[in-house]
Amino acid sequence: MPGIDHIVIVHDSVEARGGATGLARLSALEYRKRGHRVSYLTGETGDEELVAAGIEVHGLGQAKLNAAGALTALRKGFHNGDAQRLVSEWIAANDTPQTVYHLHNWSQILSPSVFTALKPVEARTIVSCHDFFNVCPNGGLLNFQSGKACNLKPMSAACWSSQCDRRSPLHKYWRMARHVRLNGLADFAHSDMTFVCLNSGMEQVMRDVGFAAPKLTNIPNPATRYTKARIEAEKNRPFLYVGRINKEKGADLAAEAANQAGVPLIMVGEGDLAAPLKAAYPDIEFPGFCTRQQIVDFARQSRALLVPGRWREPFGLVIAEAAASGLPVLLSEPSTLAADIARLDMGRVFDPNAPEVLTAILTELATDDAQIERLSRNAFAHASEICSTTDEWIDGFLEIFARMPGLAS
Repeated sequence: MPGIDHIVIVHDSVEARGGATGLARLSALEYRKRGHRVSYLTGETGDEELVAAGIEVHGLGQAKLNAAGALTALRKGFHNGDAQRLVSEWIAANDTPQTVYHLHNWSQILSPSVFTALKPVEARTIVSCHDFFNVCPNGGLLNFQSGKACNLKPMSAACWSSQCDRRSPLHKYWRMARHVRLNGLADFAHSDMTFVCLNSGMEQVMRDVGFAAPKLTNIPNPATRYTKARIEAEKNRPFLYVGRINKEKGADLAAEAANQAGVPLIMVGEGDLAAPLKAAYPDIEFPGFCTRQQIVDFARQSRALLVPGRWREPFGLVIAEAAASGLPVLLSEPSTLAADIARLDMGRVFDPNAPEVLTAILTELATDDAQIERLSRNAFAHASEICSTTDEWIDGFLEIFARMPGLAS
């Protein structure tokens, strides 16, 4: 059977503080550890860690759209010719029948033009869907104005008329126009690319809203538990929130519910709601951005993880890592992991549009040590069912590559 000559990572960014870029980097490093030649094509710049690992990094040196000027963001977000040339020229100079491609995110720098560049090699391309930008113009399947999950069919007449954008109606129409262009360039319904969701729940959401790519599957994201031994959550008092402190993540819901229930809460992270929530809720601890070890230290002293997002969280690394360590997870219904949390009895699921329910749950669990212990033990025992090990995750991608033209036996 022919082997892989080269694995090419294509992703907006190279500097990571977790999320999609952390996974893009991890995939590059893990492919390299397996002995593969790896290149990383990015909209940003080079990276010492990747280069030291023997990975060839080719970057445009550009900024993400939210850091670029308004006109530059509108123009390059719609079509980034530099990004198209970077990928197209690399393919023209280096491609072989055994070279494979792994596209992660494109929405912040690379733009839909990257699909034009990858068209000649689409049969040898995996696309990791870290968010919903391949199916939803605003990337979240969320009405940012109402704060509710959106159930409209993307690009339908109702979608066009819905003022769901977090910024303005004008920006919404720009996003819609960009999505028209994306659909035209990527031609998802007839694409030979393999699209990989972060878990089975996300895959089902993509199918339900009409994503028509023929090759759609899922490989659960990798997660590493915080602690080898179970966190004895039933002995702890504070609840824990980890993530962006903003509206779509439900940070305001967490703060108000904890206040109403009279329970201690630690809110780790940064975001536009951090300052106003800190002022409004002086009893809540706001340590800001934390390293992984600092998060582990907070997890060890916590009773449960609170994840009250208003949107369909595509995965939620902190959910898997906390559950695997024995922290029960209190998770909002839109999350793609909510059904698994309920099925495995690893926590409680609630409607983020009914804040009184979350308050009642916190009030109940603050004193019910037996229930917390049961949820904790179930989470510690069964969290491996909602995530992969890093080796399993990479094996999943390599198995897909092995079935591609030029590599299949």
